[in-house]
Amino acid sequence: MFETIADFFGGLSDGQMWAGALVCALCASTVAFWLDRYQGVRRISWSEVYNGPINKHINHQPPPGMWEIHWQGRQISEGSLVMLEVRNSGVQTLEPEHFVNPLTFTFTGKKVVHFKVRDANEPLEVTLRPQVPAPAAPEPADGIGPGVRLAPVPAASRQADTITLPVFPLNRRERFRLLVLLEDDGAGSSAKPPKITSGGKLKGGRIKKTAGRARRRWATAIVVTLVAALSVGAGVYANNESLRLDANCSQVRRLTLTGSTAFSPLAHEVKEAYEEQCPDTDVVLEATGSQEGLEELRANPAAETIAMVDTVAGQEPEKGLDAHTVGVIVFAVVANQSLAQDLGPGQSLWDLGLSQNQLRQIFTEGGFRDDDGRMATTPVAVVRADGSGTRNAFEERVTGGQGTPPAPRCTAGSTGVCSVGSTMELLDYVNRTKNAIGYAEANALPFFPNVRTVPINGTPPTKESVLDGDYPFWASEVLYTREGASGLTRDFLDFLRSRGVSKLLEGQGFLPCRELRDSKDEEMRCA
Repeated sequence: MFETIADFFGGLSDGQMWAGALVCALCASTVAFWLDRYQGVRRISWSEVYNGPINKHINHQPPPGMWEIHWQGRQISEGSLVMLEVRNSGVQTLEPEHFVNPLTFTFTGKKVVHFKVRDANEPLEVTLRPQVPAPAAPEPADGIGPGVRLAPVPAASRQADTITLPVFPLNRRERFRLLVLLEDDGAGSSAKPPKITSGGKLKGGRIKKTAGRARRRWATAIVVTLVAALSVGAGVYANNESLRLDANCSQVRRLTLTGSTAFSPLAHEVKEAYEEQCPDTDVVLEATGSQEGLEELRANPAAETIAMVDTVAGQEPEKGLDAHTVGVIVFAVVANQSLAQDLGPGQSLWDLGLSQNQLRQIFTEGGFRDDDGRMATTPVAVVRADGSGTRNAFEERVTGGQGTPPAPRCTAGSTGVCSVGSTMELLDYVNRTKNAIGYAEANALPFFPNVRTVPINGTPPTKESVLDGDYPFWASEVLYTREGASGLTRDFLDFLRSRGVSKLLEGQGFLPCRELRDSKDEEMRCA
């Protein structure tokens, strides 16, 4: 499962961070949408923007320079100011008929003097505008004399601590503010901000107090950060699980890998990793050449044998055998560093390289006219022996199908064109022979200090240039088995093609099938 997930995200990008970023974005967007808007089809959210006294007393004494607040001719000495924000945070426009009970706000310990509506469109402001009560008529003086006391004002006529809003329409994401003037209720609680509660009921929804906008943003940011951390962690864990080397171990104890000398260094790493997972299994590696590997497989059809073959595009598969394409080997034209003439920055053989036509002349005719003077002398062309998959790839993809003429074995005094039996022999000969030039897999050069890569048509053998179709010298690596092979052979093939082994072989001149899916050269992609 982890390998499938990692493969999917690997197709979108080239690593675990894209996977974590995509999962993070999806999860964070979903959570933020749910937190902010989708907690009920119909939903009214309200929050306190401001809640404090108008004139703050010190030790219950009014400080100098106090504001004088008057309402209808009466001074409000112990006043408070509250600002509430009310908004439609649901996913549906609110209509008056959606209210079961109207929206109310209660200010415990305070009396409502008056309120105003702010930041609302004109129709909504008209709907919510409070009715200002007329000033109370003065008491008649007749019948009032010394020692006569006024009757107390009935409780029902006192200003209440609650605002009841008429039912109103409110579009999605629309908001308005209530500016409320309060005064002390006479119970001595003026020093404390009033506790505010809401009332009312919506059909299929709810009315809820939320934090202020800044606090909501902080809460959302914290949630998104946590989701991001968990998502990236999950992506890293899934990626690491997919890269874990895990082999199925067969009861059969011996497997033979034979064939391509170019692929054999990579096969050796896979062999070592498999034997570490299955210590009772012995994987024998025989680097004999692609053609010899096929011959050995055909000669031992009952044995657990895999033939490694470098195959050019369009080559017909071997009949009577099962072909398993595992990726592409990138080859390079290589030369002894003494071959190049130093012509300055950007002018040498290592910068300009050689064209395919020039390479065809060198390897089929023993030299060419060097008009640019980039070579110090006539090169010694080193080729692989007949039956080599590397040689077949070079002649098919670089020299245009023109084969190399029969060449003698390379010796210390060889000139023109000579041949060697394996990739390591070729690199060793080029490394110790001045003016020698040949071809081998691109990843083997660090072991030979006197050998350098020669670009083809000005293009070096990089992963990007191969996938873009600009670099021609590569071959598909095909592993052949007997028809219907199972057991140890199948287990080893599955291990070799796993994501963990692909990562193990990364950067070694080998591009596994997973990296070839987006190649611009369709012939390069695995079947």
